[in-house]
Amino acid sequence: MNIFRALLTLAVLAATPASQAQQSSCPQLAAEFSARWEEKQMPDLTFCRAVDDSGNELFSLSLARNYPFKGSRSRRAESATINGSNTYWYHAEIATRSGIEARETAIRLADGRDAYFNVQAESAEALAPILSLISRLSF
Repeated sequence: MNIFRALLTLAVLAATPASQAQQSSCPQLAAEFSARWEEKQMPDLTFCRAVDDSGNELFSLSLARNYPFKGSRSRRAESATINGSNTYWYHAEIATRSGIEARETAIRLADGRDAYFNVQAESAEALAPILSLISRLSF
């Protein structure tokens, strides 16, 4: 009977959704922003997508070791501090959408992973509060 109970316990644990079994790997968002994470776990990457109440993406964040992003000095835009790291936002081009303010950057986290951020906003005015939200993230 003990083997039966052990197998039943393992079956119940296996059926428990991963979202209940583990906490999010994405950093906590500031409370004054009505945003939530949509998270996707892959073997070597965590993809976090911050969305507003309407489901619109505010920005995305990829957490991985040795993320391939390298900023180019000629594309530098705003300076920033994220999680205590000084960095720059870089202009990103979105070939399929003209008139979009797009930025990207990456920082190295204390655990050795890289955090790559991608932001797309309709205007410079819409970009500013998103960059402010990102500057308050802590990992």
